[in-house]
Amino acid sequence: MTKISWGILGAARVNERLIPAIIKSKQGKLFAIASRRQNAAAECIKKYAPEYAQDIEPHTGFDSILNNKQIDAIYIPLSNEEHTETALKAIRNKKHVLVEKPMAIKSKEVQLLVNEAKENNVKIMEGFMYVFHPQYDRIQNIINSGILGEVNYAHSMFSFPIQAARYYRINREISNGGGALWDIGPYAIHTIRSCFKENPVRVYGQSKLNEHGADISTTGMIDFGLNKKATFDISFECIRRSEFEVFGPNGRLKCPLVWQPDNLPAKIIYSTEKSGLKEEVVPTANHFDLEIDHFNSAIAQDRNLKLSSEDAIWNSKTLEAIQKSILTNEWVTL
Repeated sequence: MTKISWGILGAARVNERLIPAIIKSKQGKLFAIASRRQNAAAECIKKYAPEYAQDIEPHTGFDSILNNKQIDAIYIPLSNEEHTETALKAIRNKKHVLVEKPMAIKSKEVQLLVNEAKENNVKIMEGFMYVFHPQYDRIQNIINSGILGEVNYAHSMFSFPIQAARYYRINREISNGGGALWDIGPYAIHTIRSCFKENPVRVYGQSKLNEHGADISTTGMIDFGLNKKATFDISFECIRRSEFEVFGPNGRLKCPLVWQPDNLPAKIIYSTEKSGLKEEVVPTANHFDLEIDHFNSAIAQDRNLKLSSEDAIWNSKTLEAIQKSILTNEWVTL
């Protein structure tokens, strides 16, 4: 079996999960990690994969990985505003790209990346790992079964109290990728959008901004038309929450924990007029492992990705519109 050779651009904390996922994958091999900071890549390997240190090359600077013809796929966990330029270089070097959410902080840049990937015959996917947990598919099955009726309202909540070591997430204004909207907002919006067949029609958002112009907390509304609506709240000031709830005329469904730990089963709670309250348990699974396995298989077998380019474009459009609403204090039409 020919293995997909991977390179990682950036020594981010999320590598704690992605490095083992790539190493363990049957069709993948982690070839190299690069960082612009001196010795950061080597330290990352030592911290997250010490037993494989002899097999993974550390690099300072990205070009040596981007130009390496042995590398098939690139994972990009850089700051939000850095995704476009780096992904574009990778694509033009004929690399498949898995890029952390958001794919880009401007929808026109997402469209550019999608177009370039098509032209260069490579795949690009936004890194929403949670959709690869079987919990996600089960929720979609329940919604699509019609037992709730046609979904007409949803609400998502994502928050955690930010620690001083993470203040780099809020040290620049919202329009430059700083704050909760572009950090945890992509999850809040994506989970909502996954509950509706329609795309958003208009949005409204309000935020508490810090001295840098980054949002510390944001609440908002999304109008999907046809009397279908959603609300969301995200915050770096509240207790940790990652949940959403979906409503239809005949029932409701709640996902109490979206980012399910891989050592615990997932829980789905729903109720309908006919069935009453039901609680299902979904077996444990590592969504990072499943995400990498899926991406490897899509490359090796030239299959469609579970997360489409259109999905990435619409998530960016929605977030971009919410950002505009926050800054203008007006409803924004998509």
